[in-house]
Amino acid sequence: MPDIKTLAAARNVDLVNTFTKSLEKLTAMLSTCAPIHAAVGETLHQKKITGKLSEAEYTPGQDIPLSSYAYEDVTTFEVTLKPYRKQTTLQEVKKRGYDGAVDKTDAAMISDMQRNIKKDFVAALGAEGTTAATGKSLVATAANAWAALSNLTEEYGFGSGETVYFANPVDFAKQIGESEVFSAFGISYIENWAGLGTLVSTGSVAAGTIYATVKDNIKVYVAPTDGDDLFGFYSDESGYIAVSHSPELKSLTYDTVAYVGLVFFAEYIDFVVKGTIAPTA
Repeated sequence: MPDIKTLAAARNVDLVNTFTKSLEKLTAMLSTCAPIHAAVGETLHQKKITGKLSEAEYTPGQDIPLSSYAYEDVTTFEVTLKPYRKQTTLQEVKKRGYDGAVDKTDAAMISDMQRNIKKDFVAALGAEGTTAATGKSLVATAANAWAALSNLTEEYGFGSGETVYFANPVDFAKQIGESEVFSAFGISYIENWAGLGTLVSTGSVAAGTIYATVKDNIKVYVAPTDGDDLFGFYSDESGYIAVSHSPELKSLTYDTVAYVGLVFFAEYIDFVVKGTIAPTA
């Protein structure tokens, strides 16, 4: 039987691989953009496009009327390291074994880390969308949001226009019917939903509300893995998560330390639509 140090090293690899594969599935579903490496603390910008085409008439021989456009920063983000730590006592290891004392509580901690990532992303997607849509049902609201996004993305020539919608599980559940429901990173979603795009279920969105954006608009930034070996962390080339286990003799405890360094956000606030499902009488 392998010793506990060997089990811990193997568990580091397993935790990172499981977390990374699940997050990679989520990012592939949400965004057409591959994760971008950004230095910790580097300023990342959520932007708004301002300006419009000049409607002044051109006079032959004179300067062409000037059209002015600019990027206006709306909110800034940065990749920050978010570390987490838990301790397992020697008494617990002797009582429950390594699997029960360490592995199962590790899984619970990682699950909570996933929840925080999802919550932060929906918050960044944001209540500050510049376009609004309403409808008498989720489908009607999403259709109106799709129409608004189509007009915006066509006008600016922005990406493929494939749309993703975020809805509360209460509203999502009413749409399941015979649809095939997929899961990634603890998030349920339906592909090719109602001919409109991908419908995502998350409790971070209030019931009766949806957010919609084009997938090209969702960006994922991740910290580099530099320095992980110095602190005994195991990570992989993705850099999504790093995990380490170590004993603390002075307290007879066994530490699990993990950190994530990534951020999701919608790059252009112009291309986020907040939809409201109008209550029926």
